[in-house]
Amino acid sequence: MANRKMILRIFFDDAKNPHVEAPIGDFFGVMHGEDAYDINTPFISVKQYSGYNCYFEMPFARNARIELETGEEASTCYIQIDWHRYPDQQMQETRRFCARWRKENPTKRYGSDFLMLDAMGQGQLIGFFYGLRLIDNVDRWSHAGADNIYIDGQGDYPAYIRGIGGEDTFGTSYGGAHHPPETHLDAGIPYYEHEDIGEARRVQRLVGYRFFTKDAIPFRESIHMRFASMQNNICSMVYWYQNGEPVEFVKMPGWEALLPDTPLPGGQMDVLAHETGAWRLSKVLSNQGNAAIAESLKTPLDNLTLSDDWEVYPAVHGFVDYNLSDRPHVYGVGVHHQPAARKAQALFSVDEDTEAYLQVAFDDHAVVHVNQDQPIDLGNHTSFRSCEIPIKLVAGENLIQLTLSNTTGTNNGGWAFAFKLKSNSGMILHPSAVHSDE
Repeated sequence: MANRKMILRIFFDDAKNPHVEAPIGDFFGVMHGEDAYDINTPFISVKQYSGYNCYFEMPFARNARIELETGEEASTCYIQIDWHRYPDQQMQETRRFCARWRKENPTKRYGSDFLMLDAMGQGQLIGFFYGLRLIDNVDRWSHAGADNIYIDGQGDYPAYIRGIGGEDTFGTSYGGAHHPPETHLDAGIPYYEHEDIGEARRVQRLVGYRFFTKDAIPFRESIHMRFASMQNNICSMVYWYQNGEPVEFVKMPGWEALLPDTPLPGGQMDVLAHETGAWRLSKVLSNQGNAAIAESLKTPLDNLTLSDDWEVYPAVHGFVDYNLSDRPHVYGVGVHHQPAARKAQALFSVDEDTEAYLQVAFDDHAVVHVNQDQPIDLGNHTSFRSCEIPIKLVAGENLIQLTLSNTTGTNNGGWAFAFKLKSNSGMILHPSAVHSDE
């Protein structure tokens, strides 16, 4: 447990927020309070008997500060730091290394997935470790899908990456069950144990990792990452580069909550501040024979008020993911509503009549309503792609509704869209938080 009783923080160039903050063991991929297990990657190398090694490049222009904080218990640590000084060269690199740890115990069954990363600015995702301890005794399922990565939702080229299964993320298959611990350069499951938590059954405790060395994941404006989860004990360690200081999306809990089995409900570590307005989501509609899409194309909206009985959904970086709101309570990988459709509504306020451009990225079939104008068919995208259309907004509040269908498609049932509304002057318009009458 010692490596959960020491926190590593790294600051570059007089930053107020740490670029790196994590329990010391988790930073090196050693999770669940274990002392050590073999890890062999280009960035992290762990030898037995607590030989932790890190090879990330960590550029800085003026200074770097490394801190180790411990609790009341005395701790001993030996550390060696290698660095280069270039006194005759001006530093050109603007990106800084960042890393964050997050824990949730227990996560929600069929919930909104485990949050791993939320970052603003320009940068590149490098990789992550993912630690899971199965405690669910209902579905007895270690995951519920895989990684979901939302990139540049309000940029010019939004992207959505959706994995097909948790084990596939780490380069294995069939749920990773009976998996021998192994470590490879870019992906692996270096720690895998079965334990008994009561009745006689196999209960997984594992750690997997994935590094994007040959398949880089850059972002220009934002990145948000989640991992599908059931009701289990989960932690993660994510590494990335970005320009400027990272904006906090998690805060380190108290010392007791750091320990592997201590409860830490979702939200207690989170300080998410990147929500981009509230949407209202309808119930899931049947789209057999494309009926729901065809119906949405028939007539304009009846009125210009939000549907009060629809679910309130705060978008993050312009993304709305229906799967995070309502997923079938069915055991299986990539289970989703299909054929289905769902509507999302939001209000946008302007001071005067305004011409604007609406950019929507999605897959499957989408229809948009703007106030009580005729509905606009955005077409059917076979993969996640953007389209842009000119629209007219009137002074005051404007109601925009988007209807999106869902099939299995090329992204295994992903059901998300990225939304950006920009005036001709270049201002990005965000949805109002609530209806003006509320």
